Amino acid sequence: MHSRLRLNIALFLIAVALTVFLINTGKEDSVTPEVVLTTIDPASVTDIRIIRNENDEIVFSLQEDKWMMQKPYLLPANKFRIDTMLKLLKAHSYTQFDTKKVELERFLLKSPRVSVLFNNARIDFGDTSPLGELRYVLFDNTVHLINDSLYEQLQTSATFFISPRLLPDDADITALQLPEHQLRKINDKWTIEPADNISADKIIGLVSAWKSVEAITVRTIEEKEISGTIRIELAQGNPIEFAIVSAPPQLTLAIPEFGIQYHISSYDAEQLLLVTSD
Repeated sequence: MHSRLRLNIALFLIAVALTVFLINTGKEDSVTPEVVLTTIDPASVTDIRIIRNENDEIVFSLQEDKWMMQKPYLLPANKFRIDTMLKLLKAHSYTQFDTKKVELERFLLKSPRVSVLFNNARIDFGDTSPLGELRYVLFDNTVHLINDSLYEQLQTSATFFISPRLLPDDADITALQLPEHQLRKINDKWTIEPADNISADKIIGLVSAWKSVEAITVRTIEEKEISGTIRIELAQGNPIEFAIVSAPPQLTLAIPEFGIQYHISSYDAEQLLLVTSD
């Protein structure tokens, strides 16, 4: 009797173990590996080109770990925008079609309006899916259906991809020529003319604000009367000169030679020009 009970218990445990094994095996077999748009490592990309039928081409290159726009402006690129484009390489692909079995016209990929080249790897953008939230793209003879989060950005002005920072990240300011004040660093100490009882802390805050300021937006320069200039001398590189297109609180600074202007917040304007709120 006892031997039969032990046998039944053993058979029961074997049955349970077998059931668990089959369930786990079924789960593993049902998991489908994720399909991504490309196998390209984003870290390997050193050049990006945006080709657009209705707008100018935009070109970027990686130089000493920093992205620079080469065309149509020679300026630092917006790192966030670059990172967003690089994420396209690993976009989830919901559906794939072999180009030998479908007509590209069906997906508006015969003559794409926008294409992006990562080094020499080209991705063409086509039509949206009937749901409107997914878009067809072409890469390496395969049409993929991916989330549509980049197409509209690629159609915008090139200024959208310019860094909002007014000065280089490592800017070492040695002199500031403002409309009403001139500052210069001599023997690691700042002097200001006219002094106007401006404290040393205020001067340090002013210089610090210029080092870190970012524009709200960067746009193509507007033809307006210039009300003054601001000249910034750096320990490294040539001086940078801004034209004042509009005064605070809606401060707009332009670099005419590059054809762009920076729109500054009212708060930052107070910090940059020693403007008080009263």
